[in-house]
Amino acid sequence: MTRTVGFFDPTPSAIKVGRKHLYDTHKNSGLGQVACASCHVDGKMDKLAWDLGDPSGNMQSLTDLNLGFNFPGLSAGTANPTFQPFSPMKGPMTTQTLQDIIGKEPHHWRGDRSGIEAFAPAFMGLQGDDETLSATEMQEFENFLASIHFPPNPYRNLDNSLPTNLPLPGHYRTGRFGAAGTPLPNGNAVQGLAIYRPARRLDANAFACVTCHTLPTGAGPDYTLVGTTLQPIPPGPLGQRHLAVVSVDGSTNITMKIPQTRNVPQKSGFNATQVFNTSGFGFLHDGSVDSIERFVGEPVFTVASDQEIANLTAFMLAFSGSDLPAGSTNGTALEPPGVASKDAHAAVGKQITVISQAALTTAEQAMLNTLVAQANANRIGLIAKGRQGGIPRGYALTSTSTFQSDRTGETRTYAQLLAAAAPGSEITFTAVPKNSEIRMGIDRDVDGAYDRDELDNCGDPANPLVQSGTCPCPADVDDGTGTGTPDGGVTIDDLLYFLGLFEAGVAGADVDDGSGTGTPDGGVTIDDLLYYLARFEAGC
Repeated sequence: MTRTVGFFDPTPSAIKVGRKHLYDTHKNSGLGQVACASCHVDGKMDKLAWDLGDPSGNMQSLTDLNLGFNFPGLSAGTANPTFQPFSPMKGPMTTQTLQDIIGKEPHHWRGDRSGIEAFAPAFMGLQGDDETLSATEMQEFENFLASIHFPPNPYRNLDNSLPTNLPLPGHYRTGRFGAAGTPLPNGNAVQGLAIYRPARRLDANAFACVTCHTLPTGAGPDYTLVGTTLQPIPPGPLGQRHLAVVSVDGSTNITMKIPQTRNVPQKSGFNATQVFNTSGFGFLHDGSVDSIERFVGEPVFTVASDQEIANLTAFMLAFSGSDLPAGSTNGTALEPPGVASKDAHAAVGKQITVISQAALTTAEQAMLNTLVAQANANRIGLIAKGRQGGIPRGYALTSTSTFQSDRTGETRTYAQLLAAAAPGSEITFTAVPKNSEIRMGIDRDVDGAYDRDELDNCGDPANPLVQSGTCPCPADVDDGTGTGTPDGGVTIDDLLYFLGLFEAGVAGADVDDGSGTGTPDGGVTIDDLLYYLARFEAGC
């Protein structure tokens, strides 16, 4: 290797700087063979349980915790059993995802870590490194973790609404109602949401599911009850939140944080009614409940049928994605407000290539119309890419059914883009996260200069420092060697070389589409010759 060349990288600096603390085995372990991502694979989980208790450790008191959010029947003094300090011998715990954990403190299944800073000792104690991360490095790590979102939910409809007739392959009756191991019926997630909320107090007729597992994350509230009103809890000195912990009878650990529920599909795969499984651990902190349908069908929950179990299962699968009812600070409503969720609209990533408008099927046209409607409502971003006039072009929807192109002052309506699609000029529409459509569609380096404008001015759309440059002379095509090598001047050699290309009808002679702008059109015609002669006459 003689030198390295840097390429454009749109990755945010928080990710570039902080990701090494998750992935770098050499930096973060004693033997150079393990990192946080060894278990938190891709910042998520390995679907295993680990027994990481420390026999030499000390009991940890319950300090600065939101115990039962002061709710009757859940709070200290009213809970059964009473809250207990954290034992260093915590038993098996399944790996938790690192998606959207910042601002959802405390951490761990038990809530025994007040913030990400409390994990610094794990680099030595768990990974065998010879030193912990510094405060600066832990902040870098936190900034990186704060960037990890939940992806689009494949169980939701294209408009991000909940499904009403969701097939549930891999989910089975538990035996509470129908025969154990037989498939569950299709689930209605809208009805599942309805019985999740206070209209049905599924938890022994005392609480609703949402009383503890708030929307839209499923985690506990960052509120405490004062009188009959839920009051927000101020963040701690390092910005840490105070999501609720509860006491759990029958658990191997009594004091437990209310867990979020946005990755139920990823935790599925184990079912005790089946011979073949894709996972060896299920739900709860130790993975001891095999399936989500088993959990919602436990006797403590007052579901009335396998259909209600199916409806709740469908809702839990479709949980992530937000767009769920807001809670209330009225303590008697049994539906506390939840913290916001970093997730994505279900349409994000959907893509369709239009060969021609006439070739679109009814389903494809409906899908496109839905994407445009969602973008018009500012729920997603929408971009279009394709070759127009023989050159790559980009578009981003910036106002109702109107796309800004990658040239300043040029817009196209949705109808115009569809009409422009043709074989060789196909257009691909892509749904992207809201507020990313400009970068992904028309201004790659986010320097305020649109991509095609930069190319027209011989700039670099992948370098925010180069918006324009010195354009090559279109008439300078050969240095007299007949190899098509420009030499910085315009001479008879250039004319002779171009005429040879034109006579042969090859691609090198395709220099204009008749517009006089130097835009190739995929063919060699008299327009190309006239354009070249004009440039030759002008000396460039």
